[in-house]
Amino acid sequence: MSSIHISYMSEAESELLDLLNKRSFRRGTFKLASGDTSDYYIDGKLVEVFSEGAHLIGEVLYQRTKDLNISGIGGLEVGAIPLATAAVIAYYRHGHEMEGFWVRDQVKAHGTKKLIEGKLERGSRVVIVDDVITRGTSSLKAAKEVQNAGAKVVLVLALVDRLQGARALFERQESIPFDAVFTIQDFGV
Repeated sequence: MSSIHISYMSEAESELLDLLNKRSFRRGTFKLASGDTSDYYIDGKLVEVFSEGAHLIGEVLYQRTKDLNISGIGGLEVGAIPLATAAVIAYYRHGHEMEGFWVRDQVKAHGTKKLIEGKLERGSRVVIVDDVITRGTSSLKAAKEVQNAGAKVVLVLALVDRLQGARALFERQESIPFDAVFTIQDFGV
């Protein structure tokens, strides 16, 4: 277990890590969204849109955020959509309301022409979620857009931190704390 985060895993975290290892973690040569090349890849979508995975992700996100006094959870499209959905369902199962949202990469050209989808209100406290984070620039973009809309980002939370600069990026953002449920070290890398 990495020394970056808590020294124990909840049952849901342990089950989620096992599922990510079985369904999502691959060795090989892969080009990442950041433009870098890697000898491993975590395809989080294979867990995020799988029934057991969605349940576990929702539970883990609920456990990690329930004491933060937030009213919203979301992040940059497309990756944050299944995470936010799983989280709001978990909040509901635990008897709490929670708004989900996502930030579009670009303003849509039709309809309401919104950049942020969901009921994100000025002054609300929110968590930005991401599945696998490398440098953190996508999550930072989402956080900045949410701040521009008048909400307070109380945490950026990734399922997996590849340990390639995201933490340092957010440490330079004095008002945006960062954490990850797992790091790539939890996968033996």
